[in-house]
Amino acid sequence: MTTFFSFGAEKRIKKENVLLKLKYLINWDNIAIHLKGFYKKDIEDKGGTRPYDPISMFKAILLGQWYDLSDPALEEALSLRIDFMMFTDFELSEDCPDETTICRFRNKLISLGLDKKLFNEINNQLENFGLKVKKSKGAILDATIIESAAKPRRHIEIQEDRKEKDEKSHSKIFEVDQI
Repeated sequence: MTTFFSFGAEKRIKKENVLLKLKYLINWDNIAIHLKGFYKKDIEDKGGTRPYDPISMFKAILLGQWYDLSDPALEEALSLRIDFMMFTDFELSEDCPDETTICRFRNKLISLGLDKKLFNEINNQLENFGLKVKKSKGAILDATIIESAAKPRRHIEIQEDRKEKDEKSHSKIFEVDQI
């Protein structure tokens, strides 16, 4: 199904994009068989919010593995990178799972023993096409800006001339940011 987002995104992403090629190359129906009934809501629907599509969630887990991303970094990438959005079908940032949801999904995959089965299925499919996904070792690093503990903000007191200080009995405080 073509959405307004995907229509515009297809024009921006080149046809050679690896993730889009993989999206259409992999038989996701073979993965869906293993994920059928993954959520309790799939078995009995008693209302409440719909869970994320398990195929899209598994695709997100794959991206995290392939690009060596932490859950917070994966959450951010799913909200910002057009190729990630199109690969997983999370087309709008408000539809993207947060890092906790990603972690819980992965943990449930592991507890059910589905992680190895699904990764093997993906690897087998890719090997049949003569392909192999090599984990990223030199991925783009994100530049996270943090406040340094080594050079925190400091307040420096500058006292006026001693005579004036005695007369006024106060000092001026200037805030100085160190870089």
